[in-house]
Amino acid sequence: MKKLLLSLTALSILVSCAEGGTPVNPRDSVLDAMTAVYEAGSYHQELRMSMSAEGQSFSITADADVDNATKQAAMTMDLGMMGGEMEMVMDDGVLYMRSPAFEGAPTPWVSFDPSKMDPAAAAQFGGFGAGTTDPSAYAGLFAGVFDVKASGEADIDGIATTRYTGTIDLQKVLEGFAEVVGEDADAKTTEQLEAAVEQFEALGIDGKIPFQIWIDDQDLPRRQRITMDFGDLVPGTGDAQVEMTVDYSAFGEPVDVELPKASEVTDVTKMLTDAGAAGEKSSVYG
Repeated sequence: MKKLLLSLTALSILVSCAEGGTPVNPRDSVLDAMTAVYEAGSYHQELRMSMSAEGQSFSITADADVDNATKQAAMTMDLGMMGGEMEMVMDDGVLYMRSPAFEGAPTPWVSFDPSKMDPAAAAQFGGFGAGTTDPSAYAGLFAGVFDVKASGEADIDGIATTRYTGTIDLQKVLEGFAEVVGEDADAKTTEQLEAAVEQFEALGIDGKIPFQIWIDDQDLPRRQRITMDFGDLVPGTGDAQVEMTVDYSAFGEPVDVELPKASEVTDVTKMLTDAGAAGEKSSVYG
């Protein structure tokens, strides 16, 4: 279950968008709000995530700073009963992690490149979303939104917002991709979008993801919440569900991401790939 939470957390620091237009309906309002995140260049996130399975619940919290221009992000997570604190840094799709869970590693940090792994293996070992570094590819995920409607107003940290609800249909994502990012999206962007969808499917998501988003009068999202059912993803636990809430702030403010020194990092990409191919679900070092 820890790997599942890490996978979803990796995703949370990467959601961003490409070009948009003047909102004329609730769906366009949602698409333009995600566009505004990317156009802001950088932002801060506060994450709260809970997972329930077999009558038990687990939760984590995290803070992240994201810079879309440099494709870098830094996150600190409190895994609670799942295992203490973890630091994560992303640089152009490569994910670096430091945690007591990796105390068996020869260096303080481990890293891996999900773009060099099979999507299912990347999702299994915590790389979900990290291999998709092109913001346009994440805009494409929202090409699958449907049944969007305004559902009232609320204050988020003292800021007035409108709440929207809807669903992302993974089967419609690729069909509507050009509508969101333009007909001239390059092959690499399309490949990354396909990889993101494959990683969702590898995690056992049934194809539809309910979401809520709270948007302020500057067309900026202040809170986003998604709920996912994972069915038989965790054997023996019955229905498993994850709810992830992300609050946004500090749009456009400078972000300082410090990468670990090469001498402090062990690249475990091949090790994770081999473990995934062998069907191993335990952590390589933890």
